[in-house]
Amino acid sequence: MKKITFLFIFFFTSINYGQVFSGTPISGFPSGTTTQINAIPNPVEATIAYSTNEKIFYYYNGTTWVPFNISSNTIGDIKYGAQTADHSGWYLLNGRNISDLPINAQTSANNLGFSITLPNASNRVLKHPNIGQNIGDTGGQVNTTLTQANLPNINFTGSTNVAGNHSHTIPRRTRTFRVFNNVDSNITFFGNNGTTNTSTTGSHTHTVSINSGGLNQSFERYQPYLVVNTFIYLGQ
Repeated sequence: MKKITFLFIFFFTSINYGQVFSGTPISGFPSGTTTQINAIPNPVEATIAYSTNEKIFYYYNGTTWVPFNISSNTIGDIKYGAQTADHSGWYLLNGRNISDLPINAQTSANNLGFSITLPNASNRVLKHPNIGQNIGDTGGQVNTTLTQANLPNINFTGSTNVAGNHSHTIPRRTRTFRVFNNVDSNITFFGNNGTTNTSTTGSHTHTVSINSGGLNQSFERYQPYLVVNTFIYLGQ
């Protein structure tokens, strides 16, 4: 953020803020608490006032009162910080209700388009809006589970070879008999002992299934990170 030093010389002739400020003007400047300064009706752009409770000067930029300090912040500025609580007009982006903020901060938040809650920056990084996105929108996810659609388009198939030609041995016994009329020839038939083989017409193939072996577990998508808090400047 830019550091700005203001050097100004001017003369006050007559400025009547008696109805707004309870204090006495200091060095020609109207003075009062920050709350009283913010309550000035229809202030003129470039008006300067002194805050008696903060001990700093404010100037009116045509829209809001801006403090004269070592850094110039604009309503809506975002910063990262190691601070853990609101400070000096900076408010933690933690998703809280706008109604929980001070009145001046509520006004600034509404002017930025946050009417119900502040955005919640917890566990998120910042990005520039894409087409169709608005300031304060959230998206993305911490963990991802791959689906089949995320994998390369590969078909896994398999088959066995055709070396399955074989035969089986079965038990048997042959006997030969001649009928009693002495005309017919001998007849051989299977008995209950001995073995014989089947034919070898058993060549065949098999269809196999391949298991992916996956457990359908998600994985994190974080890059190496440093944990800090995110704040938005809503003024004091």
